[in-house]
Amino acid sequence: MKKRIVSICVIVLVLVLALFVLSACDSGRTAVDVELVTNGDFESYSYNFDRDVVIEDWTLGGAWDDGVDSPYGRQPSPEADREEHGLSYIYLDTGGKSGWVYLSQEIAVDRNAVYLVSVDMRVTSLSTGGDDEYKGAYVTFLENPDYYFVQQEETTDGWVTLTFYVRPVNTDYLTIALSLGAEDAECVGRVLFDNVSMMRVDSSSVPSGTTVHDFRMSQIARYNRDLSGTLFVTFLTLFCVAVVVCAYVLIRKNYARSDVFVNFDGTSGGSAPAAPYASKGGKKGKSGAKSAVSAKWWTNCWFIAAMLMLGTFIVRLVFLLSMYGFGGEMDATVDLARWLAQHGVGNIYANASSWSNVDVATMSPGAMYILAIIGAMGQNLTADGVSVLIRMVGVLADMAVIAMIYFYGRKYAGDRLAIIFAAVYALLPVTIVMSGMTNTFVSLLVALMVAAVLLLVEKKYLAMYGVMALAVILDIRALALAPIAVTYMGYMYYRADSTLKSFGKTRATIVFGLVGAFAAVYLLTLPVAINHLGENAFYGMRMIANQMINNQIFVDNAFGFYGMATLNQQGFNDTASILNLVFILVLVVYICSLYVKKRNRQEVILLASYTLAMVAVFTLKVTYTYLFMSIALGLIYTMVSGEKRMYGIMAGYAVLSFLCVGLIIKNSGYATIVSDGMLVDFERTGADFIVFSVFTVLLSLYYSYVVYNITNTGKVVDIKSLNKPLGVALKDGFRSIGDVFKKD
Repeated sequence: MKKRIVSICVIVLVLVLALFVLSACDSGRTAVDVELVTNGDFESYSYNFDRDVVIEDWTLGGAWDDGVDSPYGRQPSPEADREEHGLSYIYLDTGGKSGWVYLSQEIAVDRNAVYLVSVDMRVTSLSTGGDDEYKGAYVTFLENPDYYFVQQEETTDGWVTLTFYVRPVNTDYLTIALSLGAEDAECVGRVLFDNVSMMRVDSSSVPSGTTVHDFRMSQIARYNRDLSGTLFVTFLTLFCVAVVVCAYVLIRKNYARSDVFVNFDGTSGGSAPAAPYASKGGKKGKSGAKSAVSAKWWTNCWFIAAMLMLGTFIVRLVFLLSMYGFGGEMDATVDLARWLAQHGVGNIYANASSWSNVDVATMSPGAMYILAIIGAMGQNLTADGVSVLIRMVGVLADMAVIAMIYFYGRKYAGDRLAIIFAAVYALLPVTIVMSGMTNTFVSLLVALMVAAVLLLVEKKYLAMYGVMALAVILDIRALALAPIAVTYMGYMYYRADSTLKSFGKTRATIVFGLVGAFAAVYLLTLPVAINHLGENAFYGMRMIANQMINNQIFVDNAFGFYGMATLNQQGFNDTASILNLVFILVLVVYICSLYVKKRNRQEVILLASYTLAMVAVFTLKVTYTYLFMSIALGLIYTMVSGEKRMYGIMAGYAVLSFLCVGLIIKNSGYATIVSDGMLVDFERTGADFIVFSVFTVLLSLYYSYVVYNITNTGKVVDIKSLNKPLGVALKDGFRSIGDVFKKD
């Protein structure tokens, strides 16, 4: 009967996933007759440290002579032009030398929609540059600069207004470029631009006989192509593979030791869940002493933990001091921290509309509290200093995770294995980047969730409730662990007295602890809610829920099912939202049923990791930070169980989650020391994004099989001991691979 229920659940999961794709509603990101160009009149500007003008929201590009100070600038308009052209317009000027220059702006569009583009242009001088032929002043899109929509190849008598219609066929973004000259057709000249406009129009409003240009992307112009970004992703991906491979060899070599499960102080490290797996390669592990014996000071568990944490800190310190973080995203977070320090958190959500570069409406109260504290600490620091403080939160959280992995592993697997697995987590590039570069607090969330799960399986219920309350205040995603936690505690409640008549200490702790956790969450939200309790008594709770309610896209730059279905950054309808809820409910029932089969408390760790992975890959509203969250718990279970397949899955997740964030860093130009751009989204039909999403989905389906296999049959595929010398083992391995391809 149980197998039948599980089968039905799996079938429902597949059907719901199929319905998601059919119900996808790309309602469009652009509305008709709404201006899409920002600062198209060029009235917003500032000055850099050299006192050169910087036109807000526009990016300079091209190539010009070194003797030209600035190939563009702001020109005040004469009195006669101000009615049509405002106080100023911009010029592009090659400075009397051969060159080409452009100003560009990225604009989100909808495929197959029609857009009207208009620009005022005035060419004051123009002649041939260093090439045989030249391009004059024109408008194009950087996704395919071979299109020249409107252009002037000679001087104009005053201002001219040029318009054209364009229909993007295979891209979600158009990077409009106001250009003078081209890379292979340089010129010498000067042109003025003003009143740049781009609006979506109804196709029926296009005048009869007017050409609508079907625009096809030939390159993703938004992606940064600096060599530093490519090297960053390539080197750290190879480093990630090297870490997991070397660690795997070390694990196998340690399993060949008779004292693999004996701690350095002589006590047993595998007496609980590790004991069933204490036989590796037919060789039973030696048992430890009941009490500690004297050992060298450098083998003391506290010294080892301190060294692991210190190493974790030093590795991340390199990123803290050599990189600013996520460019413009970090700038906006720094500004928010300073604002919170000055004005407090009481009205931050009411003032959310004033934060154009920070999605305050989807930020948690806990994140606001942390930023307010950091803002107060960094009042006398530069933006770089505040950026370091923001990222230091994640670094400290990583150090805590390393300590938890080590001490839990020491208890259930022994010092040797605990050190290896803690070191693996410390050295994984994705964990380094998430804490050392991003402007999120996801590393802290991981630390809180790991602590909550370990406290749960150790039956420290009150401490677990306290940690979970903090986790929920920080991020609503912590509630993903609630179903398996409730199932486990429900069983513990029943187990305390199967007659259900008594109400002892364990039951009181479970019940009143849960009530206390809800009360703690409510009280912890009061700082952001105190000024708004009159309008909503549960205002703070509402702000926690808004992290999901205000998120209306399928997937935000994350590898997974919806990335594979080319739905990155696409909106969805109410039907998809309802189906997502159905999927989550079925997933919860399925996962809880897996625990009920054997009721092994160590499998709670496995199922917690599995839950986070399934949410990351198969649900709506996920970001690039989700998949990473399942790795720590997965490694802990692998450490205490010795499960070979789990090690491979976690290694795969480590590589894929780094590739996701690493490619974002590369595409956004964040691999350089100084970068102030905003995060660049994946092109939803990009080959890399789709291919890696497919790999992620396939690996997650395999994870589902492994979890079902472990929880229902108890089958564990052991990591085998490596009794041969490493060189001999490698030689035999290559020989066996060669035998596979050898022809008879």
